[in-house]
Amino acid sequence: MSKTNAIIFASLILATIFGILGQGMAYFLNDNFAKIPPIYYLSVLTIISVILYLSSFVLTYLQYKKRRIEKAKMGLFFSVFGGIGLLTSCWSLFVLAMWWG
Repeated sequence: MSKTNAIIFASLILATIFGILGQGMAYFLNDNFAKIPPIYYLSVLTIISVILYLSSFVLTYLQYKKRRIEKAKMGLFFSVFGGIGLLTSCWSLFVLAMWWG
């Protein structure tokens, strides 16, 4: 596995963790770091999660353009990233919208 593929998968895993566990992480950060309202922590975690998903898409596309990934693999990567990324991003944005009221 190349270094770029490792970065792509690491960003996908980190984005999924931030997207799904963001609410608990926001409370943890509020308790153990600066005492700002957890909603701001959750907002930052949600934005980071979405940016990491988008960077996974961009890095995969760049790998395809450099001919390091075949077209069949790229389609598989995009479908996996799209499925996981879309569901997790929708969930984290829903939770964020509920927190903001």
